[in-house]
Amino acid sequence: MSSNKISPSTSEDLLHDPPGYIKPNMQDFQLTDVGMVELKNDISQALEVQYLSPAVFPSTFPVKGHIFGKNHRLMINLACSRQTEKEAPAVNIIFVVDTGSPDTFLSKDAMEALIGKKVENLPSSLYVFIQEEERAIQCHLSPEHSHFADVNVLGMDSITDMGLMLAVNGKTKEFSLNK
Repeated sequence: MSSNKISPSTSEDLLHDPPGYIKPNMQDFQLTDVGMVELKNDISQALEVQYLSPAVFPSTFPVKGHIFGKNHRLMINLACSRQTEKEAPAVNIIFVVDTGSPDTFLSKDAMEALIGKKVENLPSSLYVFIQEEERAIQCHLSPEHSHFADVNVLGMDSITDMGLMLAVNGKTKEFSLNK
């Protein structure tokens, strides 16, 4: 009896994306109700933090967020620092928590704040420590022509890789991320 076992990772598998995979730069979410103006004003006020201001890093869990607006967006401020050999600024970055997004995204402004200066050619992604230095998360640049170009999205990759739990309290319109 011959065994026709196929290697789970052949060289051909490494050349092709799995069926249904959408590259981060091709993703789009209908976040037309949240943009730079809302992040800098209403959402910053609700979270009691100035968007992209210096942050205390590392910070602790749990972190509380607010359910914002008529579309019930889960908005949370997280202290972030770029993974680098040099000294990197820690920044308060407000994210939409989106369990429907497989990836985590940073807006152009957030990425520049983490780099510490305006950059003409931003990288397509950065590795970022979120709240703690335990594990760096790959954060992709929010696609320029998408409906969320100005928004930071905390996707399922961050939630699972960091071992986070999401607890939502609809009565108080608050939620928390905890370890």
